[in-house]
Amino acid sequence: MNASHLLVTGCYTPEMNGHGTGLTSYRRDPHDGSLTPLDTLALPSPSYVIRHPSLPVLYTANEAGEEGSVSAVAIGPDGSLRELARVPSQGGWPCHLAVDETGRELAVSNYRTGSMLLLDLDEAGLPAKATRLWRGDPTALGPHGDRQDGPHAHMAVPGPDGLWHVVDLGTDQLHGFRDDETEAVTALPEGTGPRQLVRGADGMAYVVGELDSRLHALRETEPGVFEVLGSVAASAATAESGNFPAHLTVSEDGTLLYLSNRGADTVALFRTVPGGVPRFEAEFPSGGSWPRHMELRDGHLYVSNERAETLTVHAVDPASGALTLRHEYPLASPTCAVAVRLD
Repeated sequence: MNASHLLVTGCYTPEMNGHGTGLTSYRRDPHDGSLTPLDTLALPSPSYVIRHPSLPVLYTANEAGEEGSVSAVAIGPDGSLRELARVPSQGGWPCHLAVDETGRELAVSNYRTGSMLLLDLDEAGLPAKATRLWRGDPTALGPHGDRQDGPHAHMAVPGPDGLWHVVDLGTDQLHGFRDDETEAVTALPEGTGPRQLVRGADGMAYVVGELDSRLHALRETEPGVFEVLGSVAASAATAESGNFPAHLTVSEDGTLLYLSNRGADTVALFRTVPGGVPRFEAEFPSGGSWPRHMELRDGHLYVSNERAETLTVHAVDPASGALTLRHEYPLASPTCAVAVRLD
């Protein structure tokens, strides 16, 4: 049986002042990156979408409402979408999801309430029960009063041996903990506004500073604890005060980093430096405004331009990593895209 190369997009719906309707699935051509729409599924602002590591199941963070929710969605080889279950996120504005390497634990980051919920997944990949609700420290706030008025959990990242990292934009902190609830805290420079943590090679990690518009390099000195090595500007095109970087994507070999810049409306390219701060290489137009999320697959970068309401497809030069715009598709209030291959 031939593999099905699919792409699924999430969006903001009217509940979050968006114009989308929910999930959309596409047939994805792995050779030229082009897309053919297949199916849609109405959900309330599924702003982030991930796939189970081994099952044909997607998870969506439904950001709408005072308390958000998480949906489990079946996806078929034909791109068909069907909601299997929906559970409360136990917090406001869930904005990120992550599954651990075993496929048995799902983390939900609630931005508005500064909390992170851990859900057990059963053998079918469905949420079975909540096991822990972590909350940020309301006394450790950053200097940006309009954005750091309380803890704002923006991301959770699984580590080895049951370790989880929580990225807290409101407190300029990274939190690491395991089931025994011992916790390690890494303080980032004041005003960083950390949005995303991406693990690299040899203990390196990278943090996207949404509020200081910088890419920070860190080294893990012990499980859950990081040393900040330095940072580089996220964009050469726009001053820090007018740019809000969003999403960091790593090349398959780990040598190149792509960072979307909302404000500059670009994708910046960096080359990793072993044990040091990444080196800025180049910057390319995103093909629209407010590029929120990117998906790199089969030599193509798919960029969700939220305010332009477009999904753009860029070819990646295999030698330099340079981007060339190949396709542009209208898409209402897109927030993310995830590539799915079903055999």
